[in-house]
Amino acid sequence: MKIDILLPFKEKFSISSASAVSITVLNAFEYSRFKKNILIYGQNISNPFLKENFCGLESNWILHRGHNKSIAYNYYKKNLEHKNEKKIIEVHNRPYIFHYLKKKIKDKPITLHFHNDPQTMKGSKTIKEREMIAQSAAAVYFVSNFIKEKFTTGLKKNYNNLYTLYNSVQRKIDHQPFKKKLVLFVGRLVEEKGCHIFVQAIKNIVKDFQDWNFLIIGAERAGQTKLKSKFEKKLITEFLSLGSNTKYLGFAANEIVKEKMIESSVLVIPSIWDEPLGVVAIEGLCYANAIITTSTGGLPEVVDDNGIVIDNLNIDNLSQKIFLLLSNDKIREKYQKKAWENYNFNASEITIKQDAIRSKIFNNFYE
Repeated sequence: MKIDILLPFKEKFSISSASAVSITVLNAFEYSRFKKNILIYGQNISNPFLKENFCGLESNWILHRGHNKSIAYNYYKKNLEHKNEKKIIEVHNRPYIFHYLKKKIKDKPITLHFHNDPQTMKGSKTIKEREMIAQSAAAVYFVSNFIKEKFTTGLKKNYNNLYTLYNSVQRKIDHQPFKKKLVLFVGRLVEEKGCHIFVQAIKNIVKDFQDWNFLIIGAERAGQTKLKSKFEKKLITEFLSLGSNTKYLGFAANEIVKEKMIESSVLVIPSIWDEPLGVVAIEGLCYANAIITTSTGGLPEVVDDNGIVIDNLNIDNLSQKIFLLLSNDKIREKYQKKAWENYNFNASEITIKQDAIRSKIFNNFYE
């Protein structure tokens, strides 16, 4: 079985710039029994992950009226060169590209992976568009039940080709790690991620915990090497002014993030928008962090009762929860233990489910 995976143009499938979709695809690839026959297509970059399994495509925004359209067109041309190959085509997070390829390629099954709210995305905003996807896709995947419910809202019937497939992180350490006195925020430095609320909450308690370090990792965009927006510049300036125990690492490659996750005791995810799932939360659980997060989007599905979930986030209740975990070893260690013992997002396990769906699609389509 051959599988072609089409990434959104904005995804840079590389160590230095990978974001959530790329990391998810990479994690699943590593444990797929079809990995030798998987080709991942995306924006042409100089140093991609999986050089033998990645094909960079050029794009021309002016010629094709959009980079994603251009990537899809150039993929279609490549498909014509191998027209007789039996394969599954997997489109990630671009429903309008799914529609485009369905019109162009009728002799191969095409699936669509939603990483964001379908009701906000070009090609799936309307009930009619989502009905068309459900009827014509070999499978539609969602990173959480929250996102699946957004897709099915208003649909006239139930479909048996819709699957929740959580993002995954393989735990590669065999014992619960020793923790340092470190509180961590990881994410994009934009308002919807609640990073400004995190900074204000730390401001309330930082003087009480001089023996703890507080670290922010992230930037406005993946791969960004310098602070650019007024929001992030002001945010980090204020954060660093709180004391010598506050540190800013900037955007960091996923391997560095993992290292800090292993060291950190507390991970704060103060999102104020509806997170589709929350890969950062999965990483936090994987490495036994005591997590504080919000009840937005898919985050409660991930954290469940293995962390602290705040219903109505504000500066005061966030600072209170952080204070609680830093001042009470027993409670902090309880949540770290729950995160470690109840972890169920290993890529090796979730990819078994994905490969089973792939086999079913392939056999049904080409029987």
